[in-house]
Amino acid sequence: MAETPPIIQYPSGYMWGAAVRAAARHRFKFSIRCESGFKALLKSGLETHKVGLYEFAERKAEAQGNVEKLVRAMINAQLTKDPAVDILDEWTIFHVLYDEKLCPGLWPIC
Repeated sequence: MAETPPIIQYPSGYMWGAAVRAAARHRFKFSIRCESGFKALLKSGLETHKVGLYEFAERKAEAQGNVEKLVRAMINAQLTKDPAVDILDEWTIFHVLYDEKLCPGLWPIC
């Protein structure tokens, strides 16, 4: 019998934690504005896709992978602009999602 995945009470918090860990692996941090924008993006994506706790629990690995993919792309954009900077700015979110057309395809972000 298949084991029921544990329910994650706060999917946006889970994804934010994945984003922070992904950035830290590359020795990056989020600026305050970037953090705020990223959290708003996560919350909006969950609401837009009407993601419930059970669906998120079943697809959490996909969500985490997509968050990590987004953070890697943000880091690459920041390094392209200024290789000496180790803080992600808010512009990187919109740059990779829309200018580099990473969105759609990042469930449940967009």
